[in-house]
Amino acid sequence: MSAGYEFVPLPARVRRVRRPEAVHDRRVPGTLSAVLSLTFVTEQQVHVGAGSKELVDDDVVRQGLLIHGRPGVPGASMKGVLRARYEAITRSCVTLKPSRGQVRVRSSSGIQSARLDDRLLDGDVFRAKEEAADGDLCPACALFGRMSLRSRVTLTDFAIKGDALFEVAEIPEQFSPNLHHVGRGSRRPSSEREHDRGAHFEVHELHGRKFAVGRGPVADKARWQKIEVFPKGSALQGTMRVHNALPRELGGLLVALGWKRESALKIGGGKGQGFGRIRLQHLVAHLRDPAGRAVELEDAWITMFERSEDCHAEGMARLVEIHQGDC
Repeated sequence: MSAGYEFVPLPARVRRVRRPEAVHDRRVPGTLSAVLSLTFVTEQQVHVGAGSKELVDDDVVRQGLLIHGRPGVPGASMKGVLRARYEAITRSCVTLKPSRGQVRVRSSSGIQSARLDDRLLDGDVFRAKEEAADGDLCPACALFGRMSLRSRVTLTDFAIKGDALFEVAEIPEQFSPNLHHVGRGSRRPSSEREHDRGAHFEVHELHGRKFAVGRGPVADKARWQKIEVFPKGSALQGTMRVHNALPRELGGLLVALGWKRESALKIGGGKGQGFGRIRLQHLVAHLRDPAGRAVELEDAWITMFERSEDCHAEGMARLVEIHQGDC
């Protein structure tokens, strides 16, 4: 049985350079504007919570989100999934920097607490905030934005096509991996007095970016809850718009969407318990160059991305690998 998650390796170095295309006040030569109409099919039941509960036949059910009266996914949630995947396949930074403090651990391994090594936190992949003022950008920050820089990618809300209604499913309580599971490191007794209470663990090297896939273990005494889910086989439709995108950036976005280099996406709750897998089924592209002329979508842009310095080939191969089959 899997742990319910896998790791995509981090790049050895983040590629931060000046990116003149990352602007909104003018059209940049050599770039394209794009409107992509996207249709995903749900290969597993999908739960996107509305943040509320209701009583159904004496059972408390966590409600699903409605988009204009239909089950759906907020554009911000879909954008977050795409950014995470784009970060994983490019030489990009980690935008959310972990805490330097000790974290208590609930584990049967004898470890009491864990922390990330300071040298790890001072490493290249975590330096986004410190370098925010110098004008250099990693691939993901340049395309999806960061503090004081608007994203060039926007997504509408996605809604289920037709008259599909929610189904009710059961899911066990969810847990994040303990900190000592996210990388390699060393353990030591907290002190002579506290030796019997467990050890501290210090992580020196991360396994990579975590993606929830597979079906993780369920505790013997796990609490189960009922949730509203999209039915398997539903069509989920929405639109993505991209401004001032280089062809190789569009190629990277197509890989992140699972197009051509085919892979599934995972979204919503329970991704590590057999929920949330969707796959791009249909794409219609409308593209314009800076002069307003229509341009055809080219599969060659994916090859351009793969040959570019921004591409993290090892990360791309691993992301595609883990999002196959019954993930």
